[in-house]
Amino acid sequence: MTYAIEDLLENIAGFFNKGLPFVAFKSPDENKVHLLWQNTDALHYVTPEARFGFVMATYSHEKTPYLLKPEGYMNATFDPIISSINPEKAPLETDKRGSSNVLDHSNALKVSHMNLVQSALDEIGRNQFKKVVLARATSFETAKPPLAIFENLLACYDSAFCYLWHHPALGTWIGATPERLLRIENKTLQTAALAGTIKRDDTSTSLFSENWTLKEQEEQAMVVQDIENRLASAGLKVNKNNTYQVNAAQVSHLKTDISVAQIGHKTLVELIETLHPSPAICGLPRDQAQDFIQQNEALDRKFYAGYLGLVHAHLAQASIGFEGLHSIEADLYVNLRCMEYQSGTAIVYVGSGITSGSQPEKEWEETILKAQTIKKVI
Repeated sequence: MTYAIEDLLENIAGFFNKGLPFVAFKSPDENKVHLLWQNTDALHYVTPEARFGFVMATYSHEKTPYLLKPEGYMNATFDPIISSINPEKAPLETDKRGSSNVLDHSNALKVSHMNLVQSALDEIGRNQFKKVVLARATSFETAKPPLAIFENLLACYDSAFCYLWHHPALGTWIGATPERLLRIENKTLQTAALAGTIKRDDTSTSLFSENWTLKEQEEQAMVVQDIENRLASAGLKVNKNNTYQVNAAQVSHLKTDISVAQIGHKTLVELIETLHPSPAICGLPRDQAQDFIQQNEALDRKFYAGYLGLVHAHLAQASIGFEGLHSIEADLYVNLRCMEYQSGTAIVYVGSGITSGSQPEKEWEETILKAQTIKKVI
């Protein structure tokens, strides 16, 4: 049964008030919103015995992924036409001083981030690694409650995986991620390489912008090659499509779809270990890039650049009526374009890939540009 969207949103508000864990989400290019919830505030983890529900994993492999074990489910159709927000056309907000209020643009933050980028470039120059992804976070006040932010995301990001996740012991996270980690269905695997970022150019008549530079194209090629190598080293035969451009509000990315026709006896855990973290959120080689991040980034990424989504959805159809969800073993996304919501404060996480062609000033500007894609719905 499909409910009215007003009923679904009202239930979300009720779960907030009752302090119950829940997640609401929409898959890319779909207009159906799904809502799962628990009837208690119990904290569950993904284990070999408990692998059905909605997974929320931190960036770090050292922490066991959390699992929302659904005891209730409903879905509703969302009509984006009713929204008054369009992040691609809305003007930038300004603060009382007349400057852009997209992020805290203090000079100290800028200098600190540019110094970090330069340190990474120095290590790349010493052949310590080829690429590293550096992230930062910024906080600002918002008058919108989480539910209103989620509604705006639904209206603005039809091609993204949009979600609102809450657990009273872990907090509230909201996001619209363009990147799938993996999808497993009928022993087939789908994943994608997503890297490279430029400002969206709506004046171009081509489906593929002429503004892509060698830096972004090489960065994307690194990610594609690493995913291919990792899957091949696991004994899997890899297929890939041509790279194409995808748009997300004010930015564009390069994307390459990658698939495996038969995963054989590979387990979900093995495949996640193979693919996460990818060079798009960590670097290349993975171990060296990860070491640099841990020693230099000075940021607890928490759930940013982790993964989230459904596991074993088909097992629930008979028990709690998962009508509308596909019979899949897993459908997981990389947690990008996300924020942590804390009592009227939104903490936005952004990052950029550093390669030999990077320039510290431009990398700083890229983090600002990425933040604008999420700031306009706050």
